[in-house]
Amino acid sequence: MKSAFKQTAGLAALTLALSLGACSSTPDPSPRLLAAEASLQQAKATPATMETGRSALEKADTSLAEARDYYMRGKEDAYIHTVRMGEGYVMLAGARGRQREANARIEALNTERAQVVSQARMREVASAEAATADAEGRADRSDAIAAGAVADSASSEAARIAAENRAAALSAELADYEQTKTELGVTLILRDLQFALDSAVLTSGAQGRLAPLASFMAKQPDSRIQIAGHTDSQGAESYNQDLSARRAASVGTYLISTGVDASRINTIGLGESTPLSSNDTAAGRAINRRVEVTILD
Repeated sequence: MKSAFKQTAGLAALTLALSLGACSSTPDPSPRLLAAEASLQQAKATPATMETGRSALEKADTSLAEARDYYMRGKEDAYIHTVRMGEGYVMLAGARGRQREANARIEALNTERAQVVSQARMREVASAEAATADAEGRADRSDAIAAGAVADSASSEAARIAAENRAAALSAELADYEQTKTELGVTLILRDLQFALDSAVLTSGAQGRLAPLASFMAKQPDSRIQIAGHTDSQGAESYNQDLSARRAASVGTYLISTGVDASRINTIGLGESTPLSSNDTAAGRAINRRVEVTILD
């Protein structure tokens, strides 16, 4: 079997080498696609995620395979869409896996709590029967109090895990956005948010793209966000700075119109100051034109 595996691996390597040699224009590897594929493999290696999120992982496999094909053929829009779908399915499977683990932990804590309460009640009965032994009775009552404290602690832990579970389930609503972890919190990168040309006016399609974020904010009334606008380097720097600020404010205004309190939203314009790619190409400029929404820790 090892020999067959080595032969298969050798053929795969030869096929790859021939395809690379036949196409001198093969693009450089996509860091985003590589990261998504690594996340998928990590999710598959997690038993709870495989058990509860198998369907989502299979869809992620399909989406990322399509994304790799589109990337190699230079189909940028199709690549962005399919890699985002693959990332979303991986996140959804992870959330389901974490939910399964949290439910198991809650069940174990509830069992532990029931045992502690039962033991405490048994000690209380024994204490009542031994009422003539005052010292022993006091000790039993102290044990019951301690057992009650342990039971309360178990209940608190169960409540904390349940809260984390709810937060994980809600985060699945944001799976359609590209996400990255920053010092401020989780940042959603909206590269495809559409505005009118040289304007801060959101198109109807852009408003629909923001709907999952508005829903998340409604379900998480304590969450706060920072909205940052970014542009490419074409045009005057001062104009780009002003345009990015107005676009960030426009996103904030839309969220407020859905019922989000304005005090939970901060908007800034960063213009062309923080590019993610080179501004020397159209593809690079498209990557740099974006809105980033950070859910603050």
